[in-house]
Amino acid sequence: MKTALVIAFAGMIVLIGGAAVSAPDSAVDHGKEVYGVQKCAVCHSISGVGGQKLPLDGVGSKMNANEMKKWIRTPKQMKADTTMKAYPNLPEKDLSDLIAFLSTLK
Repeated sequence: MKTALVIAFAGMIVLIGGAAVSAPDSAVDHGKEVYGVQKCAVCHSISGVGGQKLPLDGVGSKMNANEMKKWIRTPKQMKADTTMKAYPNLPEKDLSDLIAFLSTLK
């Protein structure tokens, strides 16, 4: 009985640890989906795929999360003459996951 309890407890720790490790991956995966749904590739490219004028390769090394958020929510505040569309109504979860995805682009 005691051995079974120890094994069950150890299994729970592994499962909880696995969930903590996979959570960021799911945010990145969802962020990649948001990138597609919002049609970011019409203007932006990643690894040569998408709009060639505005590549996002390396954006994760060039900007922090707060800067990315400002570019997405209020691009005119970042650069007055930008042609980028603002996304003020993008749900917070979608925004944070999109930023998680963009942050992987190093």
